[in-house]
Amino acid sequence: MTDNEKKLVIALVRMVDQYLDRYGDEVDSRSMSAGEQAIEVLAGFGLMEAVNTRFGRWTEAGNKLREEIGLQRPEPLNDPAEIVLVAKSEPKK
Repeated sequence: MTDNEKKLVIALVRMVDQYLDRYGDEVDSRSMSAGEQAIEVLAGFGLMEAVNTRFGRWTEAGNKLREEIGLQRPEPLNDPAEIVLVAKSEPKK
C-alpha cells in the first residue's frame, strides 16, 4: 500500500467507525450504498471481510490498523446468541 493509499484507507476506516453502526466486530452499512462500498473497499485491502451485502466484519489486520490510529478494538457481544434489532417491524393494522 502506498503512502497515499494508506492516508485514504485511514480516512475511510475513521468514517466507517464514526458513521456506521457496530455490533461487536461487525459493521452494519444500514443499506447505504456508501457504507456498502466502504466495506467492499476495506475488504479489498484485507481490513474487513464482507459478511453479505449489508454487513462487514473487521479482520485482525483491520483491528490492528484501528488500534494504530487510536480507535478502540470492537467489544465482543455479551452473548453470542444475542439478537440485535436493526429495523423496526411495521405495526399490525
